[in-house]
Parts: sequence; structure tokens; C-alpha cells
Amino acid sequence: MRQPTGHTIGFGKIIPAVAAGTVALVLFFLVVFYPQAFRTAGFYFQRGVNTFSYYVLGAAPHFYYLEMEKNADDFRVKAGETLQVTYRDEFVIKSAASDDLSGKSVTVIMEGTGGKGNAIGVLFRGIELVDNLLTSGVIPKGTEAAGVYQIVVYAARDKIAVVPVHVVITPQDWLRFAKNRGNSREQEEYLKKVAARNREDAGVRKILAGLYLQQNRIEEAAKLYEEILRISPGDVLAMKELARLRVQLGQDDRAIDLLSRLTGVQTEDAEAHAMLGAAYGRKNLWPQAVESYARAVKIDPENAPVRLLLAQAYEKSRRNDAAVEQYRWVISHSPDAAPAWRAMGDMHLRSGQYAQAIESYTRVLAGHPKDAAAHANLATAYAALGKAKEEMEHLQKAAALSPNEPVIRFNLAAAYEKRQRTPEAIREYARVLKSNPDDADALARLADLTYQSKQYDQAVRHYEKLSRIHPRQASVFARLGFARGELKQYAASAEDYEKALRLGAKDQTLYYNLAYTYTKLGREKDAVRYYEKISPQNKKTLSILADHYLKEKQYAQAIKNYQKILKLEPKKASSWAALGYAWLASGNPDKAIENYLQALKYEREDDEIYANLGIAYEKKGLYPEALKAYRSAYEINPETRVASRIPRLRIQLLHKKDSRGSES
Repeated sequence: MRQPTGHTIGFGKIIPAVAAGTVALVLFFLVVFYPQAFRTAGFYFQRGVNTFSYYVLGAAPHFYYLEMEKNADDFRVKAGETLQVTYRDEFVIKSAASDDLSGKSVTVIMEGTGGKGNAIGVLFRGIELVDNLLTSGVIPKGTEAAGVYQIVVYAARDKIAVVPVHVVITPQDWLRFAKNRGNSREQEEYLKKVAARNREDAGVRKILAGLYLQQNRIEEAAKLYEEILRISPGDVLAMKELARLRVQLGQDDRAIDLLSRLTGVQTEDAEAHAMLGAAYGRKNLWPQAVESYARAVKIDPENAPVRLLLAQAYEKSRRNDAAVEQYRWVISHSPDAAPAWRAMGDMHLRSGQYAQAIESYTRVLAGHPKDAAAHANLATAYAALGKAKEEMEHLQKAAALSPNEPVIRFNLAAAYEKRQRTPEAIREYARVLKSNPDDADALARLADLTYQSKQYDQAVRHYEKLSRIHPRQASVFARLGFARGELKQYAASAEDYEKALRLGAKDQTLYYNLAYTYTKLGREKDAVRYYEKISPQNKKTLSILADHYLKEKQYAQAIKNYQKILKLEPKKASSWAALGYAWLASGNPDKAIENYLQALKYEREDDEIYANLGIAYEKKGLYPEALKAYRSAYEINPETRVASRIPRLRIQLLHKKDSRGSES
């Protein structure tokens, strides 16, 4: 049967009509009772449909956004967005917008923090999230931690949304956390682990480099800055820091390379140009240093310290006029002109312009009357001009102002020494050593002065120290040997003399002193060995040698040395007599007689010569001549040792005469 038309409504048309009416009713209901859900007139139709589906049809609710407050500001994190947090942030999840407009079925969980309760209304601190990450060892790569923390939204038991949380990890976080790890060793180990896990993180390496710098571990810090520049080649701060470290390591070539690159990029970086100038200066590349300093000054013309460096570079380049121009600029423009006056004074002092140096240092003292260095340098200038009074006056002022400055004390000691005020000089050199025990120059002067003053016990003490500083300086051991000899420490003295000779000492006095020392030790053969080395020989050493050989019955050697004495003193009776004695001892009375007769030509009142001549005649059997010689000796000295020979020889001659008479 056919259905009627016109006023009849079919069943298929009833449901859509009811649905539309219901939707309108629900929308009216929402607008009246939940106006906060509809902030604009053009609220999305889709949300209305979703809300209807949730409330009427029992569908799962949709998530739209989190209503939040961060650092006292309200904001929303919509579906599909990420919440970004740093250690400085504090935030609260105020609500979660979904189709459940009442929110009664909605629960928000902050996963990764260990909390399981509803996170709505809970205060979260970024620093705690960061520290939890660092403590747990879940160290992310890069600067953000994703997938560790997330905000999960539930409706009843259904998960309807996940909002990722990115925690930003900054270099300050690594440093702050490392500082809280206890001692520096633990901090270092922690930062090294972090760096190993984050091979492209320059920030962590900067912090670790800073830690190494605090511990003066320069080479390790430099390696880290090399890694930083590998990660970030354009990091100008890292370039500059690495250049500074290269300088500290004495690697000026590498510093120059870095700074040249840096100034090529940072053309207006005055500090980088100045650093480059300093590096060139240390290499004594003064034209390049001038160029770099000049660029720095052009960029920063009011920088007085760099102008002073430029002036010094000009000076090293022998451009003193240009240096003076820079010094004058600083004097005119700087509130404190003293550094420029001082530097100009130093320049004049080095170049021998002492009057100008005096003017400059006087200007320094006008503003800084207690400047000890200015007084000391002023004293040097006065000394060069021969103004002894002014020199001493300013040295004493400098010493009074800076009593523990060893350089000033040394100069004062030298001034006393120059004036032969030895006790004061010794006192001042001792004060130098008290302040600076390693000052070898002061020790040497103190040793020499006590040596010259015959304070041998002190001299030995000082020379012993000096010998440890200069173990190959022959003169130190020579003087140490003499001082010990004067203290009768002969064995040690001989050892010092021997060492001086091994080190190349050529002083003939040294041979004599060593020979004398061996004589004192009873080592006569060693003594003779060194007496023979003396050249040229003198009468004293030749006599010692001749007497020794005569005693040892080495007559040829004895005669040789007596002959040398005779050449030195050909008109001395003693020279002829000594040679005569050697010939007589060797069994050659003829030569003995010859030399004794020569001796008598120069000395006729020496009973010993007559006595020895008589003995020589007697050995030859020339008794009358012998008797005559003995009588001459007796006439000069009745106590002559040959007096007893006279009567015996007379009797002998009478017997000879009688025997001749009987024969005839």
C-alpha cells in the first residue's frame, strides 16, 4: 500500500530532526552554563559536534589544550605542541580543555617525575627537572631532553593526549651541577662523561676547560678548546682563549696563526690585534708587532695601555721618535701619566740618554714619590753621569721603600762595593740572598768579598753553594781551594785545586798552591809534579825542585834546575855556589871548584863558599889550596863548620913535607 503524502512525516526524517534539535539544545545549554568554553563568536563547529558526540552519543572526549601558567604568565599548550622548559622556569597546569567541559573525568599526569597523582594545580620547577635528568644519567644529545618527561591527559581511564616536554640543558646547568658534585676531581669526571656522551656539545667542553684553567692544567684546556673549534669553527671567543693558552705554553707560532685567522674575521677586535702584536713581540718580529698594535690603536684610540705597547714596539724597531710620540700622547690624555714617563725613562736609560732619563723618572716621582723602582733607575742614571752622591741617595730611598726587593738591594750593595765600603756591601748582598736564595750573582759577590776580606770560613760556605750552582766553573773551585788551605783543610783544598785544573784552569799560581798543599800533606812527589808545571819558573820554585832532586840523589835534574837559577841571577854568588854544591855532590869536584871560584868573584865574605871550596879541593887532593880555603872561612867565621879540618890538614901537609925530605 502506498503511503499518504503532504502532511505525513516519514520515520526516516524524524531522527535527523531530533538530532538537530538536540544539538541546538546542547549548544544553548553550553553557552548558558559554560560560557568560558566559547571565547569567540566563531567557535569551531567541529568542537560542538565532538561535544555532542561525547555527551549524547558516549564517544571518547577530544583534547584541545592545556591551560597553564609559567613564570606568572598564562598561556596555552595546544594539541600537537610541545612544552619547552629551562632550569629557570616554574609552571603550573591549571586545566586541560576537552569535550568534558566540567573536567570531572579528566586527569593530568606528569610522567618522568616519579609522581602518580593528578598534576593539575601542582607547581613544577625547571631546575628540578634538569637536575633529575643530570642525576639519573639520562644525558640527552644536543641541548634538549625529549621523551623523558611528558604530560599525559586521561579521560576516565582512556589516554586522550600526550604533550611532549623538552627540557633545555644549558652549559650553565652542567657547570652548576658539576659544582655540586663535591670535589674538583668528581666534577671533572662528571663533565668528562658528559662530554663523551655529547660529542658535539661545545658548552660542556667550555666548562671543563674552565675547570682545567682553574687547576692550571693549560695543555688539557688547550685540547678542549681545539675540540670546541672543531665543533664550532667560527667561535671567536674559543679562538681567543686558545690563542691565550698557546702563548702560555710558549707556542707563539700557533698563537699567531689563530690570531691571524681571528683578526681576519673580527677585523674590528682591538683586543685580538693587540694580542697578535704581543705574540709577534715575543718572537722579536717587531715590524709585525708595530703593525698589529697600530691597528688596535686605530680601532680603540683611547686605549692607553695598548699605546704603551705600541711605543715599546717602536722602540724595539729603533724608531724612538715614534715611541716618544706615543708616550707623549699617553702623558697628555691619560689620568695617570706615570707609566708613560717611566717607560720613556727606561728607553732613555737603555739608549744612554741619562739626562732625559733623569727628567722622566723625576716626573714619575713628582706624582708617585714612593715609587721605589723610579728611585732605583734614577740612581742608575746618576751613576752613569758620575754623580755619586745622588746615586747613593736614591738607592737608599729605593731600599727604604722596598726593603725586600733583591734587585734594589743588589744595586745598593754594588754601590757600596764600588766605594770600597766592604762591610756594608757584604751586608746588602746577604740581604739579597735572604730575599732570593737563588741569586747566583749576589752569592758570587758575597763569596768574593768575604774571600778578599780573609773571612775564609764564610767564603768557604758561600763558594760551596756557588759550586753547586756552577759545577763547571774552575775559578770557584780555585778560590774554594785557597780558602780551605788558609783554614788548614789541606786534603779538601787539594781536591778543589785538582777539580779546578780538570775544568781548564790555567793559572800558574794554582800549580804552586796545589804543590804547596801537597807538601803540607807530605806528598812530596805530587808537589814536585806540580812545581814542574809552573811556567815560567822563578828562583823559588827552581830551588824547591833542585833541592828535592838533590835530596833524592837525582843529580842531573838538580844541576839542571840550579843552572836555570844561574841564568836568572848570573851575578849572584848564591847561584854559583848552589850549582857548585850540586856538582860536588854528584862527584865532580872540578866543576864544583869552578863554580865556587865564580861565586867568590861576587861575594868574598861568605864563609860557606870557602868551606865548600876547601872540601872540593880536598877531594881533589889539593891540600894546600884546601887549607887556604879553610883558613879563609875561619877568618870570616871562627865557628865555621870546617874549623876542625884546619889542624888535621896542617898535620897531613907536614907529614907530606917530611916524607919528601927523607926521600931526598
